[in-house]
Amino acid sequence: MTRILAGFLLFAFVLATAYVTPAHAEPDTVVLSIDIDDGDSGTHHIELTLEDLQALPATQFATTTIWTSGPQVFSGVWLSTLLEQLEITSGVIELQAINDYRISLPVEQIEPRGALLAYRRNGDVMTARENGPLWLVYNYDSDPEYRSETYYSRSIWQLDRISVSR
Repeated sequence: MTRILAGFLLFAFVLATAYVTPAHAEPDTVVLSIDIDDGDSGTHHIELTLEDLQALPATQFATTTIWTSGPQVFSGVWLSTLLEQLEITSGVIELQAINDYRISLPVEQIEPRGALLAYRRNGDVMTARENGPLWLVYNYDSDPEYRSETYYSRSIWQLDRISVSR
């Protein structure tokens, strides 16, 4: 009986651990859904995995944030690079987090080397508990303009969806 109970508990532990392991930590799991509304030609839906994002030109920087303690190293792809790859040059993008927090930005205001779509912090893939799967961050230490309410409010974490309206 003890063996059966021990086996059951081990099975339950493995099952529970598998269930709470963040799915977006796997490279083949979708971490970002993008809907592009092209008006008359309809809406295009794109799903990107962590592996897809890592295939784009990557960069990193170290900066402090108002939400973390000490300098953090963020790695990812510039938002402008992602939009360029998707041939998005105009319109408005809405970025949405897991908790439904949303921000909207005109595409024309997205500067090269401005907003980083970070998928790693301090070398680790970010789970939802760690503000992932994606966190839109700026190098706050590089420019006083980035240390403003405007940019802090744009620094959306747990980002998992982008909608584009043209």
